[in-house]
Amino acid sequence: MSEATRRAATLNIDMDLLRTFQTVAELNGVTRAAERLGRSQPAISLQLQRLEGLLGTALFHRNRQGLALTEAGQLLHGYAERILGLNDEAIIRLVARKTVGTVRVGLPNDYAVSVLPESLGRFAEAHLDASLTVGCALSTELLAGLDAGAYDLVIAMTAEPPTRPAIRVWREALVWVGKPGTARDPQEPVPLIVYPEGCIYRERMVRALNGVGRAWRMIYTSPSLSSLMAAAKSGLGLTVLSRRTVPPELAQLAPGGELPALENVWVGLYRGTQSLSPAAERLADFILKSYEPEAAL
Repeated sequence: MSEATRRAATLNIDMDLLRTFQTVAELNGVTRAAERLGRSQPAISLQLQRLEGLLGTALFHRNRQGLALTEAGQLLHGYAERILGLNDEAIIRLVARKTVGTVRVGLPNDYAVSVLPESLGRFAEAHLDASLTVGCALSTELLAGLDAGAYDLVIAMTAEPPTRPAIRVWREALVWVGKPGTARDPQEPVPLIVYPEGCIYRERMVRALNGVGRAWRMIYTSPSLSSLMAAAKSGLGLTVLSRRTVPPELAQLAPGGELPALENVWVGLYRGTQSLSPAAERLADFILKSYEPEAAL
């Protein structure tokens, strides 16, 4: 066994250093990583220096876009995903033995269908003594239900930055969607497929079109996401979704021409006023680790 091999066998990578490295690599910079991890930029830089010193090699180099992985960094990146994944799985399964109770969760319809089913399923699988009750509604109704004590946790959208306390708030991009390949007459009003009054998507559509003086008409209204998606897939009209919830059967339509750009929405993970059970606390952590917001505030 060579001296280098013997030395390598005695080294251990601190999990905290590895998670910092992985976060910087994913976010392409120290500043955003510091914001997500709740640490100062100098602290993040120091951790990277410690890791590079431990491994005896540079993991990043700087380019116009920020920090880029070196060849060694790319190699470590692949291992880091597997190591951290196993670490988190072990922690979840061990803690899950003490996590019992029912968690009442409120979600917007498209999040419940497109974004979080896998995360909720993994939580339920890992926490066998905990059960989930999931309710779907418009965000205004979800927040009202949270205030009334009907939910323990709620993910809800707001048109403006929220004033109520939240576990985390982030921004989501909205996009126009419709049946792929459908041609629209620019002289005709834009046919809209919408949720009932009170939906932020609906408000954003109307505001954007009115802002550019584009005529529109609400051709189909339903409180059911599956009904709205069926109408859009048939080519009946256009609707708006969060970018990450667009199903593969629908096409994202770029702004320009008849379709103006859409304002972002604010999304928050909120807790009720009552104390959360250990199961609810674990689910909140699980959601934030499994589902990565686009742009946290």
